[in-house]
Amino acid sequence: MHGLKAGLLGSIAAAVIILAILPAVANYGVFYPPALVLMTILVAIALYVYFSFKRALGERWFSRLGPPVIAASAAGVLMLWLGESLGAVVIAIAYFGEPVLGYFVYRKLLSTDKTWAAIFLASAAAYAYTLPAVLIGLWHLPFVADFAKLIALIKLAQKV
Repeated sequence: MHGLKAGLLGSIAAAVIILAILPAVANYGVFYPPALVLMTILVAIALYVYFSFKRALGERWFSRLGPPVIAASAAGVLMLWLGESLGAVVIAIAYFGEPVLGYFVYRKLLSTDKTWAAIFLASAAAYAYTLPAVLIGLWHLPFVADFAKLIALIKLAQKV
């Protein structure tokens, strides 16, 4: 499968999983086993998406920045599995890297559809920067942003 298309499809799967994780964490907490399982799956999907986009983009900075962002997310999930609530903070901080990495994807997608590419990048940033709000119960903010990102990803995947 084409690297860009594969990355977009993986990103769609990740966005759907995030839509399930956010209310689960808000209602049952960060140590809720089904949410932890979904977070673990999300890290695996992030690896798939990273390698798919890495091939398609050929961007040196994307290749360099992806591993620390994914590793930080994985470390946060592991910390949660071990009962360390600091893991949630690590995950929220790691997600600040999503719009940075998304910028490289955005640049590639500009030739596909400028409007949906812009919506993708803006919603990725809105999701990442509102994710810490989940820790104080405001899960609706990142939920709406992730939903907008999901729609943009679907529209872009249809055109690639």
